Amino acid sequence: MSTHTSPQLSRLHLTRVLLLLSLVAMSLLCSCQQQKKYHISGYTNAQEGADPPMVKLLINGRAIDSSYVHKGKFLLKGNYVDSMSKNIAYLEVTGEEPIPVILTTQPLCIDFIKRTLLEGDYLNKEVNRLYDSLDSLGDDFKLKLAAIPSDSALFDAFDQDFKASIESYVILAKDYCLRHPNDPVGIIAAVMLLTINYESLLETVPFIRKYMGPVVLNNSEIALYLRTVDNFYRTGPGAPIVDLPLGTLQGDTTLLSEQLLPDCYTLLHCWSGWCKPCLDEMPNLIKAYKTYHERGLNMVSIFLWDEPYNLPLLQNDYQLPWTQLYDHSGQVSISYGIYSIPEIMLIAPDRTIAARSLRGAELFSTLDSIFG
Repeated sequence: MSTHTSPQLSRLHLTRVLLLLSLVAMSLLCSCQQQKKYHISGYTNAQEGADPPMVKLLINGRAIDSSYVHKGKFLLKGNYVDSMSKNIAYLEVTGEEPIPVILTTQPLCIDFIKRTLLEGDYLNKEVNRLYDSLDSLGDDFKLKLAAIPSDSALFDAFDQDFKASIESYVILAKDYCLRHPNDPVGIIAAVMLLTINYESLLETVPFIRKYMGPVVLNNSEIALYLRTVDNFYRTGPGAPIVDLPLGTLQGDTTLLSEQLLPDCYTLLHCWSGWCKPCLDEMPNLIKAYKTYHERGLNMVSIFLWDEPYNLPLLQNDYQLPWTQLYDHSGQVSISYGIYSIPEIMLIAPDRTIAARSLRGAELFSTLDSIFG
C-alpha cells in the first residue's frame, strides 16, 4: 500500500526542519559567544583609602577594561576576540608596576603582592617563567657586587660582572625568541633583546628579522626599532639630509635646512642632557668649534630625548656659542636612525651627509682632512 504526502505537508515539514536547524545553529553560536570571554582575577595589597584602588587592563596603551579593588581582590571579565592574543596586554593596579599578560579565554589569576601568575595558560606561564629568570639574573648580579672586597677596583669588577650579566641576559632573550618566534612571548623577548644594549642594535636587528614571525615583526614597538635601523643605513654618507621642523630657544619653529649656511660644512650634533657620553664629548665639540669655525665650519645641535627646559640651562652651563635646537616632534632620531647618542654628523655644502657617528679622535681627523 503506497502513501502519498501532499506538497503542502512536505513544505511544512521542510520549514520545521529548517527552523529546528536554525535554532540549533543559534544555540551553538550563542554558546560559542559565551565562551569568548576573558576572566582575570587577582590579589593586591594596594591601600584602600577615600578613593579605592583601581585595576586597569590595557592594550596598546589604551584601557579596555577596569574595576575597583575590594578587600585586596579584583576581577575583570569582558568580551574576547582572537586578535587580542596577538598583543601584549598589561594589568595595572594603582601604585603598582604593570604586569604583562596575554589575553585568553582561559582564566588568569595574578598575585600583585608576589608579582607572579597563580593560574593561567601555557603562554602566560612562559611569560611568568621569563620574568622569574630575569629576576634570578638580577639577584645573581647583586650577589656578585656584594662579594667584591672593599679594597678592590670596584669599577673594574662592576664592569666585568655587568658585562657577564648582559651576556646572560642576551642568551636568555634569544632562547625565548627562538622558542616563541610568532607569539606575544616572542614580542617580550624581542623587545628585551633590542633594548638591552643600544650599541649592539645593528647586530641584533638581523637576528630578529631572520628568526621572528609576523606577529612579532608587526608589533608597533619592534617595527619602530626595525625602521630606525633601516633609516640609519638610508642616511649614511652620500645620502641627502632629511629636512625636519625643529624648535628654537625662542619657541619658534625652523627647518634644519634653514640652519645650513651656503658653501659651508655643518657639524650636526644630536644629544641629551642626561646622557653622560654626550656630556663627556662636549669638550671635543667646544674645541672643534673654536678651531674650525673661523675656517668656515657651521655647527648646529639638536636636543632630543629630553625635556626642552633643560636645554637653556645646559647651554648656559657649557657656554655653547653655536645654534641650539629642540626636536619637539621626536622624528629626528627615527628619520636619521639614531639609536645611540651623541650622534655627530658632518653635512657637506651640497646638503648630503659626508660622515656620521663622529666622536673623539675620529671627529678631529675628519675635520682636519677638510680644513687642514
